[in-house]
Amino acid sequence: MPTLIITEKPNVAERIANSIGEAEQHRKGKVRYYRVGDVFVAPAVGHIYTLRERNYGVWKYPVFDISWVPSYEANKNSKFTKNYLENIKTLAKKCNSFINACDYDIEGEVIGFNVIKYACDIDPFKQNVKRMKFSTLTKESIVNAYSALEPINKGMADAGITRHILDWYWGINLSRALTLAIRRAKGYTTLSIGRVQGPSLKILATRERQIREFKPVKFWELEMISLKDNCEVKALHSRGKFWEKEGAEETKKKCGKIAIVSKVQKSKYKQLAPAPFDLTTLQTEAYRHLGISPNDTLETAQGLYTDAYISYPRTSSQQLPKEINYREILKNLTKIKEYSGGVKELLSKKKLKPNNGKKKDPAHPAIHPTGVIPERLTSNQEKIYDLIVRRFLATFGDPAVRETVTIELDNNGEIFISKGTITSEKGWHSLYGKYAKFEENLLPDLKKDEKLNVKKINLHEKETQPPKRYTPSSIIREMEKRNIGTKATRSQILNILFRRGYLHGKSIEVTPLGLNVVDTLGKYCPEVLSEKLTRKFEKEMEQIESGKIPPERVIEGGKETIIRISKEFNENEEKIGKELAKSLQSTKATDKYESMGKCLKCNGNLILRKSKLGGQFLGCSNYPDCCFTISLPKSRFKISGKCEHCGYAKIIILGKKPWTVCVNPECPSKKKT
Repeated sequence: MPTLIITEKPNVAERIANSIGEAEQHRKGKVRYYRVGDVFVAPAVGHIYTLRERNYGVWKYPVFDISWVPSYEANKNSKFTKNYLENIKTLAKKCNSFINACDYDIEGEVIGFNVIKYACDIDPFKQNVKRMKFSTLTKESIVNAYSALEPINKGMADAGITRHILDWYWGINLSRALTLAIRRAKGYTTLSIGRVQGPSLKILATRERQIREFKPVKFWELEMISLKDNCEVKALHSRGKFWEKEGAEETKKKCGKIAIVSKVQKSKYKQLAPAPFDLTTLQTEAYRHLGISPNDTLETAQGLYTDAYISYPRTSSQQLPKEINYREILKNLTKIKEYSGGVKELLSKKKLKPNNGKKKDPAHPAIHPTGVIPERLTSNQEKIYDLIVRRFLATFGDPAVRETVTIELDNNGEIFISKGTITSEKGWHSLYGKYAKFEENLLPDLKKDEKLNVKKINLHEKETQPPKRYTPSSIIREMEKRNIGTKATRSQILNILFRRGYLHGKSIEVTPLGLNVVDTLGKYCPEVLSEKLTRKFEKEMEQIESGKIPPERVIEGGKETIIRISKEFNENEEKIGKELAKSLQSTKATDKYESMGKCLKCNGNLILRKSKLGGQFLGCSNYPDCCFTISLPKSRFKISGKCEHCGYAKIIILGKKPWTVCVNPECPSKKKT
């Protein structure tokens, strides 16, 4: 009985074919496929089918008449998929048994389901179709999956298809509504919003409003610096913040030249090893330690997976099950010099037990190395692989021991507190290496009633600070916390918001257009921004997957919501367009150029512009509403980081003797000069 195995990518097809037997490589045009006896292994290249409107080309909304079509028919950029589709169609005619060996997740289930249904022309639910389920692409995992084929996961396929249909309904209809509205106001651009984009943008816009509307409040802190054997002991007044300067000054006057140690409290605590990586935690750590964006981290990890170096990265699990052969993986890792010392330490243990986290994923375990030794890695792959390996090692490590010392110093009845923390036993820190970053603050050994000479008491004037901006890492964690989007799509959603000009910068700033989209939709069609509605659909998707509700009910509910929102758009199209058009010009400018600092006349950004004569100057992103400009040198220059005095950009003026200057004419450094 000839069998056709469908894989998600070409290199996976080769790996599977070589694992299950003596593979023969064949070609159909430029596409490679493989034969092992009476088994053919053919690759797809991701989604080779996509949804498209049947009456394509007529711009209206709402529309629901859609069908699955080959991707190359719907998108010119997908022309390369045609050869892969034709190859699968040819091989399907020779076979009467089919296996979906795409990634075992919702997207992989949909890719394989559509290929088998439309390219192979059979009903996957009724005919002889099986599923290969694996979490790594090692030979052992592939052979085990091939020898234990399962039925296709109907719930997963139904949930995936429903998600695609709903996302199409939301994305196309609402994006058309936005774009048509702004074009009525002669703002010729394409805007988008979606089921997950809307609530995600609202979270960021809410934080942006909090930052912009924040009004700092002054407060004062008292810091006492004492001496112990010429070693400084810094301590803050126990009251913390003084909201009135007079009170802080009165307290300072009470203090004398001697401080007495009134209390010494020491405490030790065990710091347990970290949990294994799920995708979100990997993305967070990669951004924090390596500066690699969440989307790049996912793409890099996916490449490491298809090369069999790590397990499947799109997982929510923080658990390594007992079925994983930890010792075998560790033995293989001893071949890599950088890890051999830590690995031997772990192998000397009688029992290896990871510090599993709480999060579970029924489809895949936590991310871990497979033990296959990497070859020819890119720079990002080297970094991500190192992070994954060291996290894997650290999860088996002993607890670290941290010691905290709290000292109370009495100065004429005024209590000052000094705290210090050190690591007394490294434990898993040594296995995690440079990624185990903890502040070490060692205090001198002090005894109760000991007297210290007071060197100085400082009165610091400070201000309350606004909330921190989200980073690409922290917003993805926030989306996960609020159950918005999926582990595989959150970073993609963020990228779309950047591409549309709604967001700007690594420390994420919402552009005027992004804020205006949220304000306008909040006024006229607030359901588009509803977290509650998005979570409702996510929950229904889970219920479809578990077989509790039929997909048709969820799809009909989605249609009803879109019809209701579309009616609101139609009624307010002109108003929506006018309000969005106001912010479009300034956002285009801000998105195109890096901000050099805040405008000195309004809340816009200073960006680099070119004059009609070819020279350069700084202008406000809110032009023409704000015409503020700063002249720049006519000679050649280049941007060189931020000014340490004011945070504006610095430029290096090039010449025989290059010199650096801040672009801000009101910079404190210039006033000093």
